[in-house]
Amino acid sequence: MTVVMSVYNAASTVELAIRSIRYQSLENWELIVADDGSVDGTSDIISRIRDPRIRLILEPHEKLGLAVRLNQCVRLARGRYVARMDGDDAAYPQRLARQVHYLEQHPEVDLLGTGAIVFSGRGDVVGLYPTACNHEEICRRPWWGFPLAHPTWMGKRTWFLSYPYLEWCVRCEDQELILRSHSQSKFAALEEVLLGYRMDSVSARKTGQGRLNYCRELWSQAHDTPSWLRAARGSIVHGLAFCRDVILSKTGAHNRWSRLSFQPASAHVHDQWHNVWVGLMSNDVSDAQADSV
Repeated sequence: MTVVMSVYNAASTVELAIRSIRYQSLENWELIVADDGSVDGTSDIISRIRDPRIRLILEPHEKLGLAVRLNQCVRLARGRYVARMDGDDAAYPQRLARQVHYLEQHPEVDLLGTGAIVFSGRGDVVGLYPTACNHEEICRRPWWGFPLAHPTWMGKRTWFLSYPYLEWCVRCEDQELILRSHSQSKFAALEEVLLGYRMDSVSARKTGQGRLNYCRELWSQAHDTPSWLRAARGSIVHGLAFCRDVILSKTGAHNRWSRLSFQPASAHVHDQWHNVWVGLMSNDVSDAQADSV
């Protein structure tokens, strides 16, 4: 199976993200990392990691955008399944094995997510990302969005090739992809938390751009009364949400309010994440020793 990752100026986080893939219980994987024109030494950090399963893509050298780079990685993938991974997140050691096993047992599923814990800084827990586990619940409110954290995705490579990312859907690439494909696809998610989703801050400008592009796509897909009503409902809800984000941003409460949308994590989930984080951080020493040999 293939893990695809597009990175831009991720020098402070990409090593940890890649380490979390290197220490997976499933060993039969490849990781394709596309550097989207970083200027902070990201590619140098990746190049120093000695693992033949990792391929670093540097061409073209200019910044092309997330959608272009993800499509590039999918085309180059050799695996039957493709997993998404961001350059600032951390996968639990069992993530790939659990997802591959599920997809092998459920060939009707095109795209599979997992539960995710949201963290910031040096592993501080913010909460749990809202996740639905069956197709009907995932697709219940397409006018608002789909509760399926994109860094947890794993799906058939053929599905990703059939539904490539749209280049113009900046800040909503993954949500637009599900919106465009959900009526012809089958989605699912494991309830088990298998990824740490980093969220240090939330920008009203960036989320606003994503909301606008998502609403544009809702209208572009409108062709009858139900879909027009869906697009209108989505425009109203996202418009109100954007106004709220701007007000909260002006008052300095945006990040604090955004954290309230996450579910509280139990003590068990906290302990699991702590063990994952400590294990990944402890590999700093072993990696540094290996590079010095």
